[in-house]
Amino acid sequence: MTINNQSGRIIWHELLTTDVEGAKGFYGELFGWKSRAVDMGAMKYTLLSIGDKDIGGLMQAQKGSPRWLTYAAVGDVDAAVKAAKSEGASVEFDAVTVPTVGRFATVKHAAGGEIAPMTPEKAAPELEGAPVVGSFCWDELVSQDPATASKFLTKVFGYVAEEKDMGPMGTYTVLKRGEKQAAGIMKAMQPKAQSAWLGYVLVTDLDASHKKAQKLGGTEIVPEISVPNLGRFTVVADKQGAMIGLFQGA
Repeated sequence: MTINNQSGRIIWHELLTTDVEGAKGFYGELFGWKSRAVDMGAMKYTLLSIGDKDIGGLMQAQKGSPRWLTYAAVGDVDAAVKAAKSEGASVEFDAVTVPTVGRFATVKHAAGGEIAPMTPEKAAPELEGAPVVGSFCWDELVSQDPATASKFLTKVFGYVAEEKDMGPMGTYTVLKRGEKQAAGIMKAMQPKAQSAWLGYVLVTDLDASHKKAQKLGGTEIVPEISVPNLGRFTVVADKQGAMIGLFQGA
């Protein structure tokens, strides 16, 4: 399996936080995630897992507000950065190669948000079947300008964009890798909110998880919403302000 046929696949989620220990406690209680520190040479990195599967990472934020960072696969990181810059993106973190992990960079676009193109050293197999409860099940860009965001993301990651009428919720853009759905784009509800990526975690009981997030010190950002034939979701912020979505399937 080559990385080229996985271009655009969301492959990692990383929490940049101002309180590593607090975040470990919050997400551990909310989703049952386990955490363990690994030596990255110049720094310690915290891996997050559910069962025996690593589903994300956690590290001290060096700049900017606490937030989740989305990583998407590309065949050539440097070419992806060049394409991003040609669309008006800034480079937030220059391309670097981490031994045994891969090469990545971070770019930020006014409409397309902050995202990290990455070529992992070893391409992970495609997900077979339904996502595991407690793992990320969907990724969505909330943007002030979905059309420009779609143009940016298709240029950098090779997506094919497909628009869907969601009735009262407006038009939703699905980003596809061939026949596989990779992520979505929706219009920001708040007119002054910065464009940002949002990961959704699969839960079995949305009401219970929603209440638990608030009991743990989280804040409701989007109240529970039902999507016909798909399920229900809500968006919360952790104690440091990083946003995450909770999703329960229909």
